[in-house]
Amino acid sequence: MPTKKNQKTAYPLLKNAPIVEALLDIQVQLPEGKDLKTLHTIFDEVKDKYPSEKKRFTFSGTIEFKAQEEQAKSTISNTQVDGYLFYSENKTNVFQARLNGFTFNKHKPYQSWNALRKEAKQLWTLYKKIAEPIAINRIALRYINKILLKTPFTPSSYFKTLPKLADELDYHMNNLFSQISIVNNDINASANITEAIEPTGTDAVLFLLDIDVFQTGEFKESEIWKNFESLRNFKNEIFFESITDKTLKLLK
Repeated sequence: MPTKKNQKTAYPLLKNAPIVEALLDIQVQLPEGKDLKTLHTIFDEVKDKYPSEKKRFTFSGTIEFKAQEEQAKSTISNTQVDGYLFYSENKTNVFQARLNGFTFNKHKPYQSWNALRKEAKQLWTLYKKIAEPIAINRIALRYINKILLKTPFTPSSYFKTLPKLADELDYHMNNLFSQISIVNNDINASANITEAIEPTGTDAVLFLLDIDVFQTGEFKESEIWKNFESLRNFKNEIFFESITDKTLKLLK
């Protein structure tokens, strides 16, 4: 008999879904000879829907701490272009074509998983045709949620996944940042759950619930979209099981 975690749970559709950004990411290995010039030819194929472009940079550097100095010193030692970002006219859709992979970012307003998957599949097909990846080694979904809450509030009234103060520390919490990493052995996936509080300058805060779910390994192109369905179910489980009924009522 399948376990509860192997079964798909029907979670409710939210009228006021707090998603500010969702992204679908596929990391790949490209064959020798595929370079930035080749990747840039994608722009000719998408510029009707994605008319703006920018180079994408990667940075590497060091942070140096010295006991006699009050502040750490950071140094950027290497900056290089690793791909391109193509933007829709209203900047709500972003298509990343990189030397190490592909990403589709959907900024709010978020429509639906079906709409996100459809656009991502079309763009992936184009990326795959031009970049010709020889291996797929990581797939991921990331959903960034921001929920407006009036202050003061008790975090545990709204969220069940939280860092916890010792019972002896009976104080009001006025800020929060935490990241928890978990593993789902049923689908060989992992997740990073990040929570934080963002002040708004008013009598309310934005509570960040950032859920990044991913699988690593060697994937056949024919199986990744089925795997994305499993990752989406995992993401939904984390989100809905992490909020209380009080939060759910705010989002319905």
